[in-house]
Parts: sequence; C-alpha cells; structure tokens
Amino acid sequence: MSETKQEIDQILKRAIEFEEQARDFYMGAVSMVKQPHVQDVLRDLASEEVKHKERLEKLLAGNTEVLISVQKRGQIQDLKLAEYLVAPDLAENATFQDVLVVAMQREKSSHEFYSTMATIAEQAQTQELFEYLAQEELAHKNKVETLYDDVVYQDN
Repeated sequence: MSETKQEIDQILKRAIEFEEQARDFYMGAVSMVKQPHVQDVLRDLASEEVKHKERLEKLLAGNTEVLISVQKRGQIQDLKLAEYLVAPDLAENATFQDVLVVAMQREKSSHEFYSTMATIAEQAQTQELFEYLAQEELAHKNKVETLYDDVVYQDN
C-alpha cells in the first residue's frame, strides 16, 4: 500500500470517528431534552451523521464514485449563522433554538477543521479528500442553519 493510500485511509478512519461522535452527541442530547419536536430534530441530525459515516466507509472501501458525485453537486452556500451565535450548554430545559445553535457550532468546527487540513495537505489526493469532507460538513451546517432560519427567525 502506498504512503498516500495509507494517509488517506487514516484520514477516512478519523473522519468516520468524528461522524460516530457527532451521532452519539445528538442521540445523547435526545435524552437531555423533553420536547418531542426537539428530540425529533436531534434524531434527524443523528441520522444525517450515520449517512455521512456510510459515505465515508464507501470511500474507505475504494468507492470513489461517492467523491465524484459530491464534487458535481456544486457550491454549498454558507449562511454563516453559526458565526454569530453562541452555543449554550445543552440541559433538560434546552429549547429547539439551543439545540440548533449547538448543532451549527459542531458542524462549523468540523467544516473548519477539514478546510484547514485541505490547505496544508501535500498530496493532491489528500487535499481533494479534505475538500470533500469539508463540503459534506458545510452541507450539514447549511441544513441546520436553514432550519434555524425557517423556524427560529419566523417565530420572531
């Protein structure tokens, strides 16, 4: 196995761990909040993390068509709501808004990590992989920010 392939495999394995941790975070938060609609959103977010993990596992298995299909979908808009909101600690009395802000912050951090790694990657394949992962996280951030915009801002 080439050094580049080993490096990519290690990146994918770490990314899979990130997705598992994110899923665990969302599912753990389900038991912290009491409102059923907030629990439903958390379960949906956890499900998205599972889908990301499955996509990464396909890449790890050598299915590069996943990468190609994502690159063809175009630029994802960053609403940048997370950049202006402070994430609270989630507790039993967490509101729908609290949950969405925490989710935005988590996705923002993941996107920034992968984007930074793409800029310092030495191999073109590794750089492309990090760019792919960054776009996946930005897509998830966009989904949460759009939900926040649709629900929270409309309530005001």
